[in-house]
Amino acid sequence: MESVTHPDKRRDAGQENMSDRRLFRWMLGYTRPFWPVMFLALCLSLLLVAADVARPYLIKVAIDNHILSRSPDGWGLLGLGALFLGLVLFSSLLQYAQQFLLEMTGQRIIYNLRQEVFAHLVRMPMSFFDRNAAGRLVTRVTNDTEALNQLYAQVVVNLVKEVLLLLAIFLVMWQMSPLLTGVCLAVMPLLFLVTQLYRRLVREARRNVRLWLSRLNAFLGENLAGMQVIQAFVREAQQQKAFDEINDAYYRAGMRIMTVNSVFQPVIVLLGNLALALLLWIGGVAALDDQVTFGVVFAFTQYVRQFFAPLSALADRFAQIQSAMASAERLFAFLQEPVGPKGRAGAAALPRPVRGEIVFDNVWFAYEEEDWVLKGVSFQVRPGETVALVGETGAGKTSITRLLSRFYECQKGSIRLDGMDIREIPVAELRSRMGIVPQDVFLFSGDIAGNIALNRAVSEERLHQVVRMVGLEAFIQSLPLGLRTPLGERGVTLSMGQRQLLAFARAIVDDPDILVLDEATAHIDSETEQAVQVALRRISQGRTMLIVAHRLSTIRHADKIILLERGRIVEMGTHEALLAKGGRYKELYTLQRGPFHFVPQFDKMGSSRNGEG
Repeated sequence: MESVTHPDKRRDAGQENMSDRRLFRWMLGYTRPFWPVMFLALCLSLLLVAADVARPYLIKVAIDNHILSRSPDGWGLLGLGALFLGLVLFSSLLQYAQQFLLEMTGQRIIYNLRQEVFAHLVRMPMSFFDRNAAGRLVTRVTNDTEALNQLYAQVVVNLVKEVLLLLAIFLVMWQMSPLLTGVCLAVMPLLFLVTQLYRRLVREARRNVRLWLSRLNAFLGENLAGMQVIQAFVREAQQQKAFDEINDAYYRAGMRIMTVNSVFQPVIVLLGNLALALLLWIGGVAALDDQVTFGVVFAFTQYVRQFFAPLSALADRFAQIQSAMASAERLFAFLQEPVGPKGRAGAAALPRPVRGEIVFDNVWFAYEEEDWVLKGVSFQVRPGETVALVGETGAGKTSITRLLSRFYECQKGSIRLDGMDIREIPVAELRSRMGIVPQDVFLFSGDIAGNIALNRAVSEERLHQVVRMVGLEAFIQSLPLGLRTPLGERGVTLSMGQRQLLAFARAIVDDPDILVLDEATAHIDSETEQAVQVALRRISQGRTMLIVAHRLSTIRHADKIILLERGRIVEMGTHEALLAKGGRYKELYTLQRGPFHFVPQFDKMGSSRNGEG
């Protein structure tokens, strides 16, 4: 189960520290197709800034030229009031148009990004999924992409608008009174120090929040999938404790952000009120001395509020930016992960059909560096042969099938199909010539037909044909909806044997030249196994078959049986020849035919459970 580790000691997949400049450059690339729309939104921002800056100035004109004038002009005040109201309505329309454009653009950018992330995800090698929990990968596609949505839809253009607003306010204030402008800017050094400190604190806090959320998702996904095991072994309390630790870490990371934000916001408000107090004091004295008008002082109070409004909202802006940056770090690093093997460019295409000759030549393979699972494995499968791989758990049988399918790449040696090194064959083309039945069958939450076809163009007639071939026809005819019967999540409504037979149908529906069966009869009862053996003999005609088997009785008719132990081939031959040889194969076969089918091995422990060596 998921262990609780401090985030600094254990990094998520696709997480890497990098400069903000590099991240912004990467994120900017996704906006390029939408630059015309974003430019229009920016132009609307300029108009909004002009309207925002004009409103206090209109009030200043009203006070100085009309309200405090010795000869007030009622019509002039009416005109200024109408102009003020028009600016408010105009700003509202501009705000709506800008918001619509930005939201539409943000949604479209995130749509494209999700497409790219998922397209990259499905091309990743199996070793990547060995290293990364499903819950964390779900976080990449959903939460991390959504965190960037607000950045594109709100923050970028609004941040530009706010910078323009601050610049415009400064210019208008300076034009009206350099003295009062200097008073307002007196607090700027303090403001700069506070924002820099806030930025530094909130960035790391946001990164930890996203990291622990990813951990939480991974833990939940793993435990929901393994709930039967948890309850069967009465581990509810232990898993609750482990969940509490992760949840507590996530809570503390969130509380740290809340603490930083709750301190920053009042400090900004305090600095704004400090500037306002200085303005009223010095501005009031200046107005009494006729250095500035009362309208100017009033306009300055409004401009100070406008000046500090974006700064007081800076906590939210920084929260959005830092959340987006933390997500962008992981997404960027994830998209830099190398995809699975492709095949050499310009390689000759495989003929149709392939002959099906498979050669393993001195193959060495390790999942982890230097921890060899296969050691110098060499064998040949002639076209049309059925070859069985047998041996104890961990001997390397399944690894051979994974290498043949190029889910992994061997570190030494070569694997050839019809004389061509499979590393030169495009992966999609190679796998399209194979029908693969894995040890653990995965069924999707669609209907039976969809699980057999897997979005391939398969006719109804072909579906019924393969169902008959694998012996599922009677079962499917008993269902009210037949092939259109929904299976539920992971096919929970089917027995293990029925799921296995569906996997057989899925493997042969495209009429592959090579069949790879990994413990394909492990979950089938004896009666069903007989039917499957008949079906296998029928579908193996003219095809090369590679079978990983635990039950030795199921592969007696194989053309060749290869026995592996600890990554090496120790015996090879037909069933009869290996029995006549009287070696390890005969020993295993005899044990399986005896009263006990499971005999524990204690080579690594040195003794059995009761202490007898």
